[in-house]
Amino acid sequence: MTVHGDPAGNPHEVPLSRDHVVARVRALAFSYGDSPRAALDGVDLDVRAGEVLVLEGPSGGGKSTLLRALAGLVPDFHGGAVSGQVEVAGHDALATPPAGLGGAVGMVFQDPEAQAVMGTVERDVAFGPQNAGLPAEEIARRVDRALRDADAGHLRGRRIDELSSGERQRVAIAGVLAREPRLLLLDEPTSQLDSAAAAALARTLRALADRGTAVVVAEHRAERVRPIADRVLAVCCGQVGAPGPDEAAPEPVPPCQVVSPPALRVERVVAGHGGRPVLTDASLALAPGRVTALVGPNGSGKSTLLRTLAGLHCPESGRVLLGDDDVSALPPESRFPRLGLVPQDPGRHLLTESVADEIAVALRSIGIDGDERDRRVARAADALDLGDMLHRHPLDLSVGERERVALAAILVAEPRVLVLDEPTRGMDPERKRALARLIRRHAAEGAAVLVATHDGPFAVAAADEVLEMVHGDAVPTGLPPAALLTA
Repeated sequence: MTVHGDPAGNPHEVPLSRDHVVARVRALAFSYGDSPRAALDGVDLDVRAGEVLVLEGPSGGGKSTLLRALAGLVPDFHGGAVSGQVEVAGHDALATPPAGLGGAVGMVFQDPEAQAVMGTVERDVAFGPQNAGLPAEEIARRVDRALRDADAGHLRGRRIDELSSGERQRVAIAGVLAREPRLLLLDEPTSQLDSAAAAALARTLRALADRGTAVVVAEHRAERVRPIADRVLAVCCGQVGAPGPDEAAPEPVPPCQVVSPPALRVERVVAGHGGRPVLTDASLALAPGRVTALVGPNGSGKSTLLRTLAGLHCPESGRVLLGDDDVSALPPESRFPRLGLVPQDPGRHLLTESVADEIAVALRSIGIDGDERDRRVARAADALDLGDMLHRHPLDLSVGERERVALAAILVAEPRVLVLDEPTRGMDPERKRALARLIRRHAAEGAAVLVATHDGPFAVAAADEVLEMVHGDAVPTGLPPAALLTA
């Protein structure tokens, strides 16, 4: 037996029997808005108590939409045309608002930045149990356990807005675990976690399933969750079937030639959040024609360093130089288009009503219009396989597709320094290979590229050299990128 919450959040016992079907999907079809393409097309699926079900498949294939349907978000939140049946813990999930599913379902979304509702870690994790009206002692127990299970206990007392995206992902996971749902849904949960945190999460998910929770994980980095899976299914073109063979790692590309002097230099930069030091005497140099991978655990300062380069975070001391120009005190717009940053959470930075307009924003800002603008937009869209999406709304796309739109919106301005923060989030292996080739081509044209990533195979495919964040500094590892696969 195990204890879970009912839709009102009240605890009760549920048998651990794997014959108990927690979620049943029959002939489910769904299309977003007026889209003629079905996001889901005739899906049949049973999810049983105590199992870990892993969903694999390409970006835009329907994995996230299937999770949203199980969470009651389709069509209640997203709208669109739906048919078929989805039953979760005895509820009609297509007719019941998400709030009506209560403690039966918990979902961790692809973009944890948008999932936080409170200002501090403990309050955010406690939000769900508090809304369920649980006693203070039970809330405290659940928060403690959830933070421990999400490997986030060390984040106690921290403000959410001071956390890295990987740390926010752990807090988002803890917030859902604290509700102790019967059905736990996770969309790309390891996308921003370092290897140790991803392994700890996998152990937690396996333990939760062994206690009776039904766990469904959509994940491109399948190697991280396949070992704990009871079943693996492929989701492609809106349909669910047997998985194909394991995806191969991206193929390494021969390194390009080194060109000097540096396109960007960082000299002894000190920066932090709320008086807490993050960068301590950080220095680096990026040469034109080379791709540099920046690695390190969650919270080590990778994103802070990249935001400092782009002018989004002000250093307390030290210098940032673009070529020979000291831009340390200049705002972000003064560094663009010489330097372009694609952040971790692209959905928060998409501004317009269509993909075509989004890609064109940067060009308008630097005075490029007319035929030249249209030519560049078309070229950037083709390079990132967005040609058939130009008229779609960016927020109707999957996270992986939005990542590609955000990248196109920067590449279209042809920056001489390209800075990418976890660019493979939500991308399937083929998209990662294509992105690696695109980055290398951009470097071969004379740009310097810096990529912060936890994705070892992608770094091997894209990078010439590796820097590691160590005690607030970006330190050369002295090892080839291929060493990341055995680290």
